[in-house]
Amino acid sequence: MKKFSYQFILLFIIIIPFQTSLLSQSGKIAGKVIDGTTNEGIPFVNIIIEGTNYGAASDIDGNYSIIGVPPGTYNLRASAIGYNPQTVQGVKVSIDLTTQVNFTLYETSIELKEEVVVVATRPPVTKDLTSSTSIIGADEISVLPVTEFQEVLNLKAGIVGGSVRGGRKGEVVYAIDGVPVTDVYDGSTVIDVNANSIQELQFISGAFNAEYGRALSGYVNIATKDGDNKFNGTFTSYIGDYYSTNDKIFRDIKNFQPVNIRNFEGSFSGPIVQNTLFFYLNARYIYFGGWINGKRVFNPWNITENRGAAYPLSERYILSVNPDSGLGDGKIVPMNWNEKIYGQGKLTYRPFTNFKINYSYFLDKVDYQDYDHSFAYNPDGDYKRFRKGYTNILGLTHTLTPNSFYTLNFTYFFKSYKQYVYEDPNDPKYTNDVLLGQQPAEVPSFRTGGTQAGNFKRLTNTYGVKWDFTSQVDNINLVKFGAELNYHNLGFDDIYLMQPLNTEDPRVTRNPFVRRYIPNPNDPNENLNINRYIRKPIEFSAYLQDKIELKEMIINVGVRMDYFKPDGKILVDPTDPDVYRPKKPENIALSLEERKAKWYKDPTNKIQLSPRLGIAFPITDRGVIHFSYGHFFQIPNFDILFTNPEYKFGFGTGNLGIAGNPDLKPQQTISGEIGLQQALTDDITFDLTGYFRDIRNLAGTRADEIRIFGGTSTYSQFVNSDFGFVKGIVFTLTKRLSNNWSATIDYTFQSAKGNASDPAATRNAIAGGAQPEIQLVRLDWDQTHTVNATFSYTSEADWGFSLIGSYGSGFPYTPTQSFNLSALLTNSELKPSSFNVDLRAYKDIQLGFMKISFFTRVYNLFDIQNQVNVYNDSGTADFTIDEYLRRREGNPELVNTLDEYYRNPTFYSEPRRIEVGATLFF
Repeated sequence: MKKFSYQFILLFIIIIPFQTSLLSQSGKIAGKVIDGTTNEGIPFVNIIIEGTNYGAASDIDGNYSIIGVPPGTYNLRASAIGYNPQTVQGVKVSIDLTTQVNFTLYETSIELKEEVVVVATRPPVTKDLTSSTSIIGADEISVLPVTEFQEVLNLKAGIVGGSVRGGRKGEVVYAIDGVPVTDVYDGSTVIDVNANSIQELQFISGAFNAEYGRALSGYVNIATKDGDNKFNGTFTSYIGDYYSTNDKIFRDIKNFQPVNIRNFEGSFSGPIVQNTLFFYLNARYIYFGGWINGKRVFNPWNITENRGAAYPLSERYILSVNPDSGLGDGKIVPMNWNEKIYGQGKLTYRPFTNFKINYSYFLDKVDYQDYDHSFAYNPDGDYKRFRKGYTNILGLTHTLTPNSFYTLNFTYFFKSYKQYVYEDPNDPKYTNDVLLGQQPAEVPSFRTGGTQAGNFKRLTNTYGVKWDFTSQVDNINLVKFGAELNYHNLGFDDIYLMQPLNTEDPRVTRNPFVRRYIPNPNDPNENLNINRYIRKPIEFSAYLQDKIELKEMIINVGVRMDYFKPDGKILVDPTDPDVYRPKKPENIALSLEERKAKWYKDPTNKIQLSPRLGIAFPITDRGVIHFSYGHFFQIPNFDILFTNPEYKFGFGTGNLGIAGNPDLKPQQTISGEIGLQQALTDDITFDLTGYFRDIRNLAGTRADEIRIFGGTSTYSQFVNSDFGFVKGIVFTLTKRLSNNWSATIDYTFQSAKGNASDPAATRNAIAGGAQPEIQLVRLDWDQTHTVNATFSYTSEADWGFSLIGSYGSGFPYTPTQSFNLSALLTNSELKPSSFNVDLRAYKDIQLGFMKISFFTRVYNLFDIQNQVNVYNDSGTADFTIDEYLRRREGNPELVNTLDEYYRNPTFYSEPRRIEVGATLFF
């Protein structure tokens, strides 16, 4: 650790004097200024972005460019001595793209009554998009029936079932204001940015540029809002609940409680010192009651007694021998609820015209519960879950010349996740293990008592510095290069809280409680119940790229280098993996300290080069063909590298489990696409793109298990064994806002196949007695047809509405017969298709300098029961052969009905949700 600290400090000392930098998310404005009389270029014209410090002067031929412009909408003004000035309003700038704005100026001798003001019109196609990119602005997010930014992403072509172009979860990187904020443990976000604080959301699903790394499937750029010289604010509140006729599936769903969902959020921005120091604040609180309820029939400490086979089944069980304390109050309680607190603060300081400092802080804290069907009558015995993340970003931006600038960002991210029933491991309310399995076994029954005994905690700390340099070398070449260093500190604590040996049976003592304790990590008799580690891996990357903008084509070309130094241990002798329970005689004779000294070796460091190429060919002013190709590498999620880091397997026969592998190589995807953007009219365009992804070296497990010395047991280890191939076509039709309405249609036709959907799939198949796949089969998220459509109408009378419609053909599942006939039946059948419609309607009222907007949102407008999971023996969520056989038996229903047991609410999509609220703008 000391060695790394010295290296880290030394790197900062080296970086700062050379003024290297991190490029924040920005775009470019470029064009030409011509004389309206002679049509010749005008040199030395001043072009400024009003209200900012961004600007440029035209060259001898009248060309100009302004680089490093944050995404947003601006007014651009051109002025020169001897010419009437001109202003172009509504110039939209997007991340990594060039916005063309040309000026026509007239000499002052030509009499004009006032300055020329032109309203910018967006070109029908984006000519410098060299890979598939969806750009969503703040105005588009605000009009749709969505509350989270992920809901907007899921509407875009190429995203199917939460998977981007057929990739596994964790293959997408999320960046906030130019800085990646992905949790390296599992590939999730460190924090979820509030939707109303987003200035622009950019989703790249094609072969993205070399500056973007650590991702296989997609890259999400989130640019947040800044403060400016005007005070602005909003406050939003809404309430709501679920209401459905599907009460046979969802308990108490007809009892509409308006505050089961309650949300309060607000933002405020403005100047602290005019033209120098600005702030932006955003905060949100939401309680989301969920749509799956349980019933508190039993308390966790309830004791159920089995009186034995001498009694008929109807009299065999006393469901509560301690009814005064064991029986619950019978209340309906939410079981998939969450409560979230979000906070964001951003300071922007411009001490000089060519220097800017940004500091951003994000906090995202969520307490929640996931529904477990077996706990439907004992809701207090299941886990509560707690997630917390915060992000600090300090950025320095320095413009060296009108054509070159750098920025330097220092970052610190923290994320923790915990799950337990009681936070204190010694809490006296923990119950005896017997209670979790005491419910009647002769008929399908919910749990009648007991508490989960796991206590899980993990955290990720990431310290980073990232720098880039950007220069418009000439009118053609925009060069970028940069580097990034990330130091991770991962802590993991997975504990099964033990109860003392020889604890008496509570059905005898009538005492349901037990004092649990944390097992001793060095005791071979206990340490299988504890898994903990601290790991400190390091990542470094560098890239060089050039954006070449010619009249005939635009080329993005670059190369990226990624270096990874893992922090873990691999086995010297895989046939004797458990240092606490050795099998070889020569190892048994050694002490634990002696075994640890010889047991492990260090993994190797990894380095990889990734070439990237993207080309756009403007065929007309209304049509562009693009092509992109690249190699992409990603270190597997760190939970796979560090699973069971001490290789503890204990005793037994058969496959005893899976070990992680810190020596895994980077996962690889070769991705390519070719597409066409075409404008049909000034406001209607379509984009048609075909793509492929050749996926290799994914983390997985092999059919050839590792045999432990002695020959009685085996185990599996994660290796780079999985592979896949994805191909598809995406089609997007866009009708921009005109004549008061706009619309989009996004269609994805895709085939996603591989040898395994999950890294542990091969091992699990072997452990379950099935044959693993040795060929390409449909992956779990292989939905052939996916359609998302939006429609919005804005009346001139300050009211409007919008709709989102979604359709998906069925996802695959493996029918039960596959275990009896052939491995060819894996994912050979399809679940039912799905359809959904969401609605948002609003009415604005102007109140002096303020505006209030009343709105309602209805999700799943038609209350459709989409089946997201099915029984493998029937292909439907509504029926299973096991239920049929149980009904034929005619046994009494002792705890719950068969309908309650077999109509699992997690097999269905959420029912109709209704929300009403208002937003105050000031």
